[in-house]
Amino acid sequence: MLNFYSFRQDYLKFEGSDRLDLINRLSTNQVNNLQKNKGIKTVLTNDKGRFVDVLTLYNFGDFIFAACSFNNSTNVIDHLDKYTIMDDFKPVNMAGTHETILFFGNDVSGFINDLFSINVNDFINNDFEIYISEGHHSIIARNDDTIGGYMFIYAAKDHNYWYSFIFNNKNVSEYALKEMTDVEYEEKRISLGIPAFGKEMTDLTNPLECGLTQYVSFTKGCYIGQEVIARLDTYDKISKHLIKIEVEQAFQAEGAKILLNGKECGFISSALNNIGLGFIKTIFLDFDKSYKIKHNDSEIDCKIISINN
Repeated sequence: MLNFYSFRQDYLKFEGSDRLDLINRLSTNQVNNLQKNKGIKTVLTNDKGRFVDVLTLYNFGDFIFAACSFNNSTNVIDHLDKYTIMDDFKPVNMAGTHETILFFGNDVSGFINDLFSINVNDFINNDFEIYISEGHHSIIARNDDTIGGYMFIYAAKDHNYWYSFIFNNKNVSEYALKEMTDVEYEEKRISLGIPAFGKEMTDLTNPLECGLTQYVSFTKGCYIGQEVIARLDTYDKISKHLIKIEVEQAFQAEGAKILLNGKECGFISSALNNIGLGFIKTIFLDFDKSYKIKHNDSEIDCKIISINN
């Protein structure tokens, strides 16, 4: 099955000769050498090492087009402005100007090739290509989380054109495209252990607790929050870990406490049907033990699972 989902996120444009250098000095990943048509994710953290947001950077050569979490572009710009002093750097808020479709599932690479005549097999991280049809511009970018697939990003004003181009295209009529609902996508996200902004990624958590070490460079120079994150890594002091949760019955218990032998040891951050995501304090983490969820004055048995499984 080949799925598509209307993926909501905000967009920004970074201009100025110091654009990559500044983002490199303010975020967790090594991005100052990002080449044209290459994409990469990096995390903006505050001085306590906690999340401001995850940015996906797309290098167009003379500017950076960036994606951040939905309804969070203003917060991101405020954070960047706080640390921009003498730098030649101009962030532009482009929230609402673009829309995104995430294509993923079986033979998604073949689908992208047949639709856009773009060979994406050599894409790494969040690499992208620009596709133009009848003067309408779009971006096809690799999605590097465990859902995989490709982001198709286009101007919101061109919505009708691109939907007709994609879904009435004879070159892809053989593919069985299924639109995924918000609930279906959320269930997929939770089942794969992918942290979401505002749920797992908050100002109470950091990238290491959420298992996002692939977006953290431990060899680059200083950045905002670097001292805290480096200390957590060096001394193995991560206080809690993101885990998956399974129960036998459907539950809606975001924010509910997780118990071990009657002691509070964690909390639920996302929940849908009989699965969820949450955090367990490191000193209580044992995948062979039985945990409970305290919910509405009752206790529900639950199983915790490593997000690496």
